Parts: sequence; structure tokens; C-alpha cells
Amino acid sequence: MRIRRIFLPLLALLISLSPGLVVEAADESFLGVTRQGNGIPVTAPVDFFDVQNTSTRILVVGGVFGEETVKDATKLARQLVGGDNFLLAVCPDLYPDQTGAKEVTPADKKSFYQSQSNPEYQYLIGWSAYHLVDTIVLLDSASTQGIVLNESAQTRKYRLPVQDNPATEQTNYLNSITEGSKHFGVPLEAISLAYEDELEFAAESIKGAAQTKGKSATRQNFEQKAMDAKGAIEQLLDVYGRKMDRISYIPALAVMSQITCHNLEFENTLDGDKTRKVVEPLLKQSLPKSGSEIAGNLVFVTHLMYPLYPVEYQQACRERIWDVAGLYDSNPTEYDGLRMMPFHSEMSDAVFMGGPLLSLAGSLGKSQYFNACLSHLQACASMNQLENGLYRHSPLDQAAWGRGNGFAALGAAMSLVQVPHNTKGWEQSKASFVKHIEALVKHQGITGSWHQVIDHPESYPEFTSTCMIAAAIKIGVNGGILDASDYYQVLEKAELATLRRIAADGSINNVCTGTGKQKDFRAYLDREALQSRNDRAGAMALLFLTLQYQERLFQRNEK
Repeated sequence: MRIRRIFLPLLALLISLSPGLVVEAADESFLGVTRQGNGIPVTAPVDFFDVQNTSTRILVVGGVFGEETVKDATKLARQLVGGDNFLLAVCPDLYPDQTGAKEVTPADKKSFYQSQSNPEYQYLIGWSAYHLVDTIVLLDSASTQGIVLNESAQTRKYRLPVQDNPATEQTNYLNSITEGSKHFGVPLEAISLAYEDELEFAAESIKGAAQTKGKSATRQNFEQKAMDAKGAIEQLLDVYGRKMDRISYIPALAVMSQITCHNLEFENTLDGDKTRKVVEPLLKQSLPKSGSEIAGNLVFVTHLMYPLYPVEYQQACRERIWDVAGLYDSNPTEYDGLRMMPFHSEMSDAVFMGGPLLSLAGSLGKSQYFNACLSHLQACASMNQLENGLYRHSPLDQAAWGRGNGFAALGAAMSLVQVPHNTKGWEQSKASFVKHIEALVKHQGITGSWHQVIDHPESYPEFTSTCMIAAAIKIGVNGGILDASDYYQVLEKAELATLRRIAADGSINNVCTGTGKQKDFRAYLDREALQSRNDRAGAMALLFLTLQYQERLFQRNEK
């Protein structure tokens, strides 16, 4: 059967991506950031960051149980380089701002990465879960030899000498790793290794830990994930985009993906009739009073694509979009002398919240909204785009928040592919978009993720920004704004970064919670990273992965 090419609403078709992935060389990276704002260095071979490498991963950590372990961790890193069929990462000092570990409180085991006293502990867990660490080895400078296992590690048989009467400090810290990591859906295995100043014993013990029989909880958890776009989409469709109680951009994007995936012949989607039951009642709601509500009206474009809907219903959807775009005239606002959609709150989010809706209204026959769209994009860029090309979240602080940059990139891409290129101001907006994307690519992490604060790799790898930025790049490529050959590796890596964090039940890791304007850089670091089902994350994952799958399907059927 020949599959016809299906368009996602507002989105241009994309390049096909082949399966190979070239991994670039890695420099020293960061495990996280201390309470005082310092990065926590970690070193590892480049293969450690390749999700397709199935070798055992060991993370050796110093600075927790004894000051001497900081130097010894560095020595062990040199001694254990290469060979032995395992991958070694070393964090010489988890607590670079002080000597020794901090106490782990009950609050530290829950809201990541918000700890006011011990964020280092939280970043240890988050980094280990994300990077598929099989065993965390905490070096212990006690005057004895042997290991202590946390509850998770006790489920496998580590063939190493176990201490009979371990110190309470070690036991408590190790078990706190078990408890805290449950929030990521995987109980991490951790051991403390006392080596009595005998580095050779420490080295041999680490090698022994790497040879432990059976699969770690981390590996078992990872193998349950669907590491291809089609499988992940099927899992996401069961959870996201099946209802829309109010008009908001979050359910709107997921519902749009539902009907697109129905056209792509996924079996577990809402069909046209079921989608109409979700969307049609929303036509009666009042006009938007926020940016999120403006963008939520994009959902109605889906119903202009479906040929079986009555003409009258399609016209009602069209008029609803025009009415919302009319807020540009009826509720005038501006920045730096440039007109823009209302409810922008001076945030970079406004690029997405207003631009695509205006460009859509123009493409449906009201051409004056093409000019309005470009004015809106230029106002947003004047408000928040920095000299380096990135977007600050708002004028309150220069922090380049991850999802704030995702909103700016995705909103500009979705807008520009709809506006005729000869419209006055299009080239200027294109230049701003290209500058933004080029800046973003420089800050993509080695695993393919973008971070909570884009240009601070010590902040955590954030899920939604990764999906949104990658989707924006794909749209730009299709629209001829970006050169496909320049972004092949970027998109491959972003897809793997997305897939590795989606569980079979729709749970997703490292999703920044809802975020308004923050007063300073630290406030962005301290925004909670959610580790569960999340409608925003599910919608963005569906958007990006459906784009990936859609083009590959078309390419296969063109051959």
C-alpha cells in the first residue's frame, strides 16, 4: 500500500534520517551544580555517553567519605583507563564547596533539583539515572577494606568482601540513593568502597563490581523503553491528547498529534469522530485571556484537514482562528514600537504563543495577519533575543532558560514556514531565527539534550526544550530556511535523548515544571524537574517524534 504524505498542522515536511550516529569527542562535563553555583566536574570516555553502547557503566565518586578520596578518585581515573570491557566515569569531588558529605534530609529525596541544602546529592542521582549508571561507587577512606551495599545493590551478588559492621553514615547515605532514585523510576545500585589507602585494592574492586552477574536495575529499566520513534509514539498516544477540557497549548499539540497519527495509520489513536467530540465544544468558549489560550486555538486547524467533517464545521473552526487573531487589533500592545499579540508578559514564550496563530490566520485567507505575525516576531526578538543569539526568558534576568528558548525557536519556525517569503520583514525574522538556531546547536549536550539553562551544561538535561528545539530545526529544514546537511547529527542525537526518557507507562524524566518569569539565574536552576507523567512533556514528545516518524515513512514508500 502506498502511504501518502501527511502534513502535521503548520509544519513542513522534514528530511529523512539514516540510522548511523557519529559520536563526537567529549571534554570534561558536569554532574551538576553546587548550592554555591559551582559546577561539579565529571570525566568519562566518549562511549560512556553513547546510549547504544551496552557495556557496564561505573561511576566512581570521591569527596563523600573522606577528603583523601578526592585525590584518589583522580588517580583511579588514570589507572583504570581503557580495557576490562566496562565504561568508567569519575567525579573526583561531589562536594567541592566543602569537605565531606552533607546530611540527606527527607525533602532532598523528593523534589529534584530544589534542595536548599544538598543539591549535590540530587544531581548525583539524576545524572546517574540519565546516563544509565549500573553501579555508583563511593570511595571511603576508612581504615579498613571492604564494601557496603545499598538496598538496590543487595539484589545482585557483588563478589567483593562485604563489611560486617558498616558505619551508620555510609549505610544511611547509600540507602538514601535508593530512596531518591525511585522518583526516576529506577532504584540505583550504589556501594561504598573502603580501600585503606590501597589504590590497587580499590582498582581491582571496581573491576570486580563491573563484572557482577545479572542485569542492574538501571539496565532492566532501560530495556523496557521503546528506542524507536514508532514504539514510543504508540506508548504516548495511549496517555496524551485524548481529552481537552479547556483551550491551552499543551493539550492542543497532543490532540493535533492524535489525528495526524490516525492519518498515519496508528491503531491506538482517536479517529476523526472522537477527535471532533473532544474539540467541537471548545468553539463555544470565550476568546483567550492568556498566551497559552491563544496558542491552544491552533487545535482547530487540525479540523480543517479532515475531509469528512461538514463544511459548516470547518468554517466555524476557520472563523474561530480569525477571531482569535483579531485580538492583535482589538487588544493592541507593542514593544519597542512594534505591534504584537497581547498577553506576552515580556517572556520569550510569546514567540510561540502568538506567532503561529497569526501566520495560520493569514494562510486561511486573511493576509493582513502575515504582516502582524512578522511584527510580533520582531517585537519578541527585540524584547529578549541576546547578542549571542539565545533568548533570555524575560528582561528580569539574562538567563537563557531551556524551554524559553524552545518556545522561541518553535514559534518562529512554525510562523516563518507559513508566511510568504516576499512579505516585508520576513528576511529579518528569518535572520533572527537562523542566528538563534546556530547558537542553540553550539550548546547541545553530547547525549543530544539541551539543558535547563541552555549555556550552562552543569544544569540538568531538560526534556521539553530538547523536543521543541529539535522540532523547530526540522521545520526550518523543510521550509528551506536551514540546510539539512548541517543538522543531520543534531537531530539524530536529539531523538535518542528523547527516547531514552520515555517509560512504557508514559512517564518522562527531567521535565521542568511550569515556569513564569524568574528573578535571577539561580531561580531557574532551582525549578523543579518532574519525574512522572506530564501532559506538557507528552505533547512535545509526540510533536517531535511524529515528525521524525512521518518523514521516514514517506521516504520508505517513495522508494
